[in-house]
Amino acid sequence: MSDRTTQPAASDHTVAICNGNIYIDAPLYRRYFSGIDSVAVLAKDGDIALMPIHNSGAGGLMLKIRNADGDRVVHAREALEFAGVAESQELRTVPAWDSDIAALRIPMTG
Repeated sequence: MSDRTTQPAASDHTVAICNGNIYIDAPLYRRYFSGIDSVAVLAKDGDIALMPIHNSGAGGLMLKIRNADGDRVVHAREALEFAGVAESQELRTVPAWDSDIAALRIPMTG
């Protein structure tokens, strides 16, 4: 049993990692990051954690609007590289919200 409290996102909420970018679909953005413009990207126990940054002056990586549907992309090449994710690595997975660290955890296995 895990020490952390995670709540899996609905199976239709996905995150993709490709070419140093993190792609977040619009429903997932609205559920966990509505009104948030930037996130911190951290390596956490073999996963990637996206932590919302509520104060825009605090920095972080921008959640850029990708299309008219409201999908988002985070250009996170350096943060992913630092976390050990190769730029060529491609992954699509269902993340989970980790209430212990207030972050969306992206499993690094599909």
